[in-house]
Amino acid sequence: MLLIVGLLAITTRTVMFPREDPVASADAIVVLGGLGSAAVVAKAVDLAETGYSERIFISDAFGGDTRPANLCARAVPVPGTTITVECFDAHPATTRGEAEAIAAFATAQGWNRVIVVTSSYHVSRARVQISRCYAGSLAVVGARQPMDPLKWAYQYLYQSAGFVKASITPAC
Repeated sequence: MLLIVGLLAITTRTVMFPREDPVASADAIVVLGGLGSAAVVAKAVDLAETGYSERIFISDAFGGDTRPANLCARAVPVPGTTITVECFDAHPATTRGEAEAIAAFATAQGWNRVIVVTSSYHVSRARVQISRCYAGSLAVVGARQPMDPLKWAYQYLYQSAGFVKASITPAC
């Protein structure tokens, strides 16, 4: 019983109230794919416009609205800025696949510091999985989006199970 209560406390903390990392100038801002990504993309663009990086990489790991037509073309500048946006497809189309893609980009392009933007409920699990693949400086931040109680319950269960799986999955 104590183990179950402890597990519930940990997953509640990591899913509902994740610790976000402080951001600093970075080589790139990476947007993870998934539901509710319009808010995630908006947060990434806001970070770029604030001056944290001039490069945004958007993952389309799950399809859908992570690939906004006005942003997701190869090295297209955001109008009125020097910000460029590139999109990529992670293989496999999972957080782990995205983590492996980030590590590959970092190696190929000499990145030392990355900001990862994802949904707020995904911050903790994303940090665990990406830090296992990417050795550079990593800041993971979340974008909140309105969700009804049923969607929150689903995300709580899904992310909790995903976090447990990520905790026992070997590193890249």
